[in-house]
Amino acid sequence: MTSSFQKILVPVDGSKASRAAHRLAVELARLLGAELILLYVVDASTVQELVHLSGQDRPCLLPDLEKTGKAMLAAFAKESRDQGVPAQMHLRQGLPEEVILQTAAERQVDVIVMGKVGGRGHRRSMLGSVTERVLEVADLPVMVVSPPLED
Repeated sequence: MTSSFQKILVPVDGSKASRAAHRLAVELARLLGAELILLYVVDASTVQELVHLSGQDRPCLLPDLEKTGKAMLAAFAKESRDQGVPAQMHLRQGLPEEVILQTAAERQVDVIVMGKVGGRGHRRSMLGSVTERVLEVADLPVMVVSPPLED
């Protein structure tokens, strides 16, 4: 089956919402014959906060954060490939919403599938801030996936 969705960008961070988004993206990719572009962003604002709180400098913290990201990407890629879905892995640094949109443009993806973060209440607390900013700016389809409900 040919589809206009040949490249699916999936930003992952290990949260329940991003795992749910990945599962759905794998299923979509399998059904559509698409490829996954997995993205882990080392959040520049988090790095800055850690530098401030720990008193360590940026070069000391980055290797651990990148190691975590690489391990997470490898696990998501293995899960994708085990289900017959090709997956590329990308580890980048910066502000997550900016990096997600830049990667989407550079890799010429057709759709972004990402997790919804948060719970009840008004709109701002229902969507994660990164997800909300991507939705506001993206010029391509964005699918937002809710995490599974807790038992």
